Amino acid sequence: MLPDSKVSQLIGNQITGMSSAMQLFSGRDKVSKVIHSFADYTKKMIQLGRLDEVRRCFTMAAVLYHNGSMVVKNAIEGVYVYTLSPLLHTRQQHTNMKELLPVTLLRIHRHHLRTSAI
Repeated sequence: MLPDSKVSQLIGNQITGMSSAMQLFSGRDKVSKVIHSFADYTKKMIQLGRLDEVRRCFTMAAVLYHNGSMVVKNAIEGVYVYTLSPLLHTRQQHTNMKELLPVTLLRIHRHHLRTSAI
């Protein structure tokens, strides 16, 4: 399992556009703050139409979800997917954003949609 204190380091190493931002977080920062920053970056990439970077971010989020603690999983579900949900139904360069989601994140998104409709 990935230690919570390493989440910002892993994101910074894998998502080069986030490396300087993730260096600002120490291992003691709350995971939710790190994931919120990651979600904001992903949102910006969606708005700019940078699909390769969006795909890389979505993949990183899925890796964090699979290998993270319950705190990380809750942050991915409650912060990352929730923040990006309104943008997942937009189209960029003939691609629906939700088509880029890994299966795990797509399930979380669908669960959010079902529970918000109740």
